[in-house]
Amino acid sequence: MSKPVPFGARKPRPLPPGWRWVRLGEVCTINPPRPHNLGRSPEASTTFVPMEAVSEQIGAIVSPQIRLYREVMNGYTYFEEGDVIWAKITPCMENGKAAIARGLLDGFAFGSTEFHVIRPTSATIPEFVWYFVRQPSFRQEAARHFIGAVGQQRVPSTFLENKPVPLPPLSEQRAIVARLEGQMAEVERLRAAAERQLEAVRALPGALLNQVFGGFEPPME
Repeated sequence: MSKPVPFGARKPRPLPPGWRWVRLGEVCTINPPRPHNLGRSPEASTTFVPMEAVSEQIGAIVSPQIRLYREVMNGYTYFEEGDVIWAKITPCMENGKAAIARGLLDGFAFGSTEFHVIRPTSATIPEFVWYFVRQPSFRQEAARHFIGAVGQQRVPSTFLENKPVPLPPLSEQRAIVARLEGQMAEVERLRAAAERQLEAVRALPGALLNQVFGGFEPPME
């Protein structure tokens, strides 16, 4: 069983039975290397994910591009189905641009160089990792580790590798994810209902004006 990760002066919270403290880099591979030979035709259609294709609201790839392999094979970030891609540059990181790679052509893709890739091992599941790195507190802490010039600051991979994670057993990870998905679905339902109410409120002044002025016919000339 792993020993608790040292936190300096901050004492870690006691974990539930079966949980353990690990570093993210112990249960995930951070920025894994791409295979040397993908055996792919230069003209093959390939999924490409620019930064703007990742929704910061829902944390998903919403508008991937399809590009020729020869156009994206060099100079971009490689990732595979089930990897978590996480924006490392400001302000995309603070805004929550992170997603689980799903529905990739032939199981892999290329994307912005401003993504870190987090590949879960058998010790964890992508959804659990995704929820963990989407936490506001996680992003706030990541921002304190920025390096580089103002306006082009990035989170180094060492932050992800060394970040302590309270890791439950796989069965409990799945249960936590299921519970969070249910709660998030309810939040989305309430958000949509609130937006519909807001639209009705926004339309109210116009409706009131129509009630006052909309029933009159101009005089015949």
